[in-house]
Amino acid sequence: MYEIDSYMEQALLDTRQLRAFLLLAQEGSFTQAGRALHLTQSAISHAIRVLEEDLGCQLFHRQGKRALLTHHGRELLRHAETIQRQMILARASLGALDQNPRGHMRIGCTPAGSQFILPTVLREFKDSFPHYGITVIPGETPETLDQLERGDLDLIVCLKPKETSRLECHALFEDELVFLTSPMHPWLKHPPKPKDMSLETYIISSRNSFTFGLINEYFLKQGVRPKSFMELGNTEAIKELVKLGLGVAMVAPWTAQVEIKSKELAVLPLMRGKIKRQWVVAHLKQKPMTLAERTFMGLCKEVGIALNVQGSSIVAIPKKK
Repeated sequence: MYEIDSYMEQALLDTRQLRAFLLLAQEGSFTQAGRALHLTQSAISHAIRVLEEDLGCQLFHRQGKRALLTHHGRELLRHAETIQRQMILARASLGALDQNPRGHMRIGCTPAGSQFILPTVLREFKDSFPHYGITVIPGETPETLDQLERGDLDLIVCLKPKETSRLECHALFEDELVFLTSPMHPWLKHPPKPKDMSLETYIISSRNSFTFGLINEYFLKQGVRPKSFMELGNTEAIKELVKLGLGVAMVAPWTAQVEIKSKELAVLPLMRGKIKRQWVVAHLKQKPMTLAERTFMGLCKEVGIALNVQGSSIVAIPKKK
């Protein structure tokens, strides 16, 4: 590897020397080339001499104040003009990217985030970056974390994990879980005691989810051992079963705003404790964020906060009997 690096270092041409060579070839005068580059005649002469020593050949014939290309000089000129054109094109291309960015992002997102946060985010994002492609891969937080660490994803919208040593986490918003029930559920009249909570069936998204781990911790602290869990992978299906009175869900209010407002579903705060979650956009540490990624993150934050505020505002705290 050292030999290859050493060879590459020797093989590369100094762009400042090439620039001096091109100007001298065009002007035919050290003085005129120096004026064009705002350098002294001696500085141009030195640059050409070093270039000739590096290449091991003479590039110009000196005739008085004139500098005429040699055979080797004409050959280098052909390559130097190509290099100059490519450099101009590269600069123009980068400038075009700033004006009309192109690229592709691979986003991992929880099912709830994919359903409620991303639609608005993607619509707004496309207005700013119409030529950007996005692939969304839904999955629970542990799954998307694995994919991110394997390099299969660029960013993930997820709940902040406990272990973040390899991650850069950008806070989006914080939410709090509530009980989601049918409008006829007895808990709405008589807030549940630990025994009541133990006898209930809980409808959840996935046992592999980060949220399920938080729910388990909550029940352990309350001394509650739930009778059963019904596992579904879809928020809409969970809400339908809750409407039928087949169980209780523990969700953030923003996932059921429509049903709560229409009184198809009811909510009440958790008893004797809280479950708060921190939502983040995460990427691997030391990975620089592009303008598109920063824009995506900002939109997630705006949409998430708006949803959470709207959802929390409709949670009614039942009066104690």
